[in-house]
Order: sequence, then structure tokens, then C-alpha cells
Amino acid sequence: MRELIILKLGGSLITNKDKPFTLRRDVIEGIGGELREVWPTPLIIVHGGGSYAHPVAKRYRVFEGYKTPEHLKGFIETAKIVRRLNNEVVEALTDSGFPCIGIPASTFIITKNGRIETCNLDCFFASLDIGITPVTCGDAVFDRILKFTILSGDTIASYLATRLRAKKVIFALDVDGVYVKDRITGEVKLAEKLTPGMPIEVFKLVEEDVTGGIVRKIEEGFEAAEKGVEVLLINGLVRGRIKSAIIGEEIIGTRLVY
Repeated sequence: MRELIILKLGGSLITNKDKPFTLRRDVIEGIGGELREVWPTPLIIVHGGGSYAHPVAKRYRVFEGYKTPEHLKGFIETAKIVRRLNNEVVEALTDSGFPCIGIPASTFIITKNGRIETCNLDCFFASLDIGITPVTCGDAVFDRILKFTILSGDTIASYLATRLRAKKVIFALDVDGVYVKDRITGEVKLAEKLTPGMPIEVFKLVEEDVTGGIVRKIEEGFEAAEKGVEVLLINGLVRGRIKSAIIGEEIIGTRLVY
């Protein structure tokens, strides 16, 4: 599936992180309009949990697995809120005229000690075959060792890109890309390109979330880049930028090169 593109919509892009359980519906509908213009490009969408999942998952420390009844309660509550978010994202995209269907990660992925062990993609193939884009998400998933844990959307995006030999994985953020700070001058600027081992310090523009924030995106992005997948981090709030990234136009952003 060398023409397949994986689009990861960050939680900070699609939700208001300052206000729990608040969808940025106008942003998602705008993205849906862009995607409608490039349909039927083979595409899988993965989105983050944002202000829906992260507060609940963090409160109950679901990533630790099943240790106490509170952890179990947190697993159930996180799964519930993730499905709500996935449904709302799909509704906003379809209302914009973009054909898609929600497939939460816990319905097709099982992890082992936090890493993906089994992943049944039959529904994805069936969906893509008829021109419908699958929309999955970071989720509370079952784990063979921990019993359950949190699996980030960034990990899912990288995994799918690698396993399906995608052409490109695009991380759409609420900033222009990865900002780095010069260790000598202290200057902060957008990195147009990152390679493993570059002597830079990633500048965190926002507070980290329970799944690792920008650092996790870079780590997972390099996992895909190592396998020959083109990896871009761009600003999904700028109208037209996601479409341009999909069709291969030159845009502002950060490219990960292995």
C-alpha cells in the first residue's frame, strides 16, 4: 500500500485542552473539507485523546495497568470517553462531506507490556476497499501483561505506517512543527528537518500529556522514517496545509529524515 497516507490529528488540534471535553468542531470540519478535496486518496486517520481522554487517564493512572479497583474504573471511564470523542470526530468529518467510519483501537489492537502485539486490520482493508476512510484513535486497550493500558495515537500511527508500508505519515499539530532551542544562543526556532542524534534541545511549547507529547511524536516518527516512510509534522490549524502535505506540495513544517 505504497500510496497510503496516515494522518495523525493531535489532541491539541481537535480539542480545547484548556477546557475538558470540548471539541474544536470547526477545526475538524475544516479538515474534513480539505480531505474531501483529495478523496479518494487511500487514507487512514488516527486522532489523539486531547481534553477528553487525557484528564481521565491521568487521574486514574490507567497506563499502569490493573492494580487496584480504581485502575479498573479508570480503564472503563477512559474507554467510554474515547468512544465519545471518536464518534464526535467522525460526525464532524462526515458532516463536512468526507466519508469515514470510526474504529476505536481497543476493538482491533491488543498490547503486551504497552507495545502492540496483535492488530487485526480486516475492517481497515474492507473500509478502504469501498472508499471509506477508517478513523481510529489513541485508546485504553487490553494488554496481555498489564491487563490494560493506554496506547497513544502516535504509536498507532507509526505502527500502521510501518506495517502497511505507507507512503507518508503526517502529524497535524496546533503549531508549525517541532521547535528547537540552540544550546549556545538559546534561540528558539522551527526545525525544517530533524535527523536522529542532532545536537538540539526540543523546545516544549505546551505542557506534556500522559502519552508523551511532542517527544513521543518525534520518537514514533523516526520509527516510521527508519522504514522508509516520509514523515511530516505540520500545523493543522492553517487552512490548506493538510491538503498540501497529502498531495506533496512544499509547506512549512518539520520533516523527519532517518
